[in-house]
Amino acid sequence: MFNGNGLLALPVIFPFLAAVLLPILKMESPRAKQIYTVGTVAATSLAMCFLVWQCPDAQMTLYRIDEGLAVGLRLDALATVYNLLVAVLWVGIVIFSHGYIHHDRYENRYYSFLLALLGSLLGLGMADNIISFYLFYELMTFLTFPLICHSMRKEDVQAAVTFLVYSIFGATLALVGIVLLNGITDIGIFTPGGLLDATMATIHGNVLKIALLLLIFGFGCKAGMYPLQAWLPVAHPAAPAPVSAPLSALITKAGALGIIRVVYNMVGPAVLRGTWIQYLWLGATLLTVFMGSMLAFREPLLKKRLAYSSISQISYMLFGLAVLSAEAFTGALLQMVFHAFAKLILFLCAGVIIHETGRQMVDELKGIGKEMNLVMCCFTLASLSLIGIPPMGGFVSKWYLITAALEAPIGIFSWLGPVVLLVSALLTAGYLLPIIIGAFFPGSDYDYSKRVKRKSSWTMTGPLVVLSALAILLSLFPHKLTSFFAALAGSLM
Repeated sequence: MFNGNGLLALPVIFPFLAAVLLPILKMESPRAKQIYTVGTVAATSLAMCFLVWQCPDAQMTLYRIDEGLAVGLRLDALATVYNLLVAVLWVGIVIFSHGYIHHDRYENRYYSFLLALLGSLLGLGMADNIISFYLFYELMTFLTFPLICHSMRKEDVQAAVTFLVYSIFGATLALVGIVLLNGITDIGIFTPGGLLDATMATIHGNVLKIALLLLIFGFGCKAGMYPLQAWLPVAHPAAPAPVSAPLSALITKAGALGIIRVVYNMVGPAVLRGTWIQYLWLGATLLTVFMGSMLAFREPLLKKRLAYSSISQISYMLFGLAVLSAEAFTGALLQMVFHAFAKLILFLCAGVIIHETGRQMVDELKGIGKEMNLVMCCFTLASLSLIGIPPMGGFVSKWYLITAALEAPIGIFSWLGPVVLLVSALLTAGYLLPIIIGAFFPGSDYDYSKRVKRKSSWTMTGPLVVLSALAILLSLFPHKLTSFFAALAGSLM
């Protein structure tokens, strides 16, 4: 098999180089800019796919901090899952951006940060130890900040600052946790099942639990877990739609990925099983699931409703991780993939609606399916997946999560978890289905004479159709994905 250790940094470095060169080249032609940015992302994604295909378990050191600590990359199974998800979805994001950000005043700056952000996410996914992960994690945060406040309006800058403050606070908690963990054991390369043996866990029990608490809630901040979730409904309405989409679909998942790396690749799930840390974590995730759904149900602003929905749906994944069983872990990874597709499509659909009509409130969307039927068909498919209606992928992930919780030895949470998840699914139907029904069946009081058939740019509708088709294929044929995740879960347990 081809040895690609030396090429592992290519998907990380190439987008950064393209981001730096873009303002230097000063391209005036929109066509040239489109070829440059889409070509960069497509080449990066193809390189990532090639490495996954030809070089599983490849690793390399970027630079050495000291004799026992280095910043490095490794393409393990978890990195494969996250990075392929990023690589595939980012192509749609950058193509969509060319319809949405066309002739924008800050267009070059936008694409530079968007390309650099891609490199940081791919580096984060392949980080081979917690120090490497933390460096890319912080880089991701600071590259996201200017994209949220892209328009430079006062309220958007304030929203970006809120995102930054919460992110820095969460990262600080995680950093303190890393320092405490380093005092217990040497921080080595991420290892399936963890690095900590039972003796060390017993000797340093109290310090270890404090470190885990800080790490879970520190990284949980980016994933929107209570009580550090308040930045999400502030940042999403401010950010352009092609930024809101990856913010919900991929960047929040980076927080969940950090928790996986700590619990399953550093400490080991056995250390947490049956402890008050596990029960506190389970309680926080269920509270977040219910609270996010309730707030989304009551929210009249479309993008803010989707933001609250993200808070709830991502904590489905965190709940699965907190159950600490192979079946629940499989469900959590399925939720990561299917939620990423569904929420990316929903935010991009919202972006097309806002871009073409200027309508941002839910009650303004009555009859929008008559004007933008293709967009609303994609919105409908993504909503059905998010609710968990079979045969859509969201049903598969939620089925795994609920059945795993019922079988797990987690006390009251073995029945409370499924109850909360089912109630949340009903609330999800309550805040998404009325939008769909009103869009296609506006009622007898709808004035059809004012209907304007809108034709959106292919750069915006094209990614929606392709991503929706991919989501349907994954939903109808989830067996290989499920088998891969089950094998990964087994190795981590």
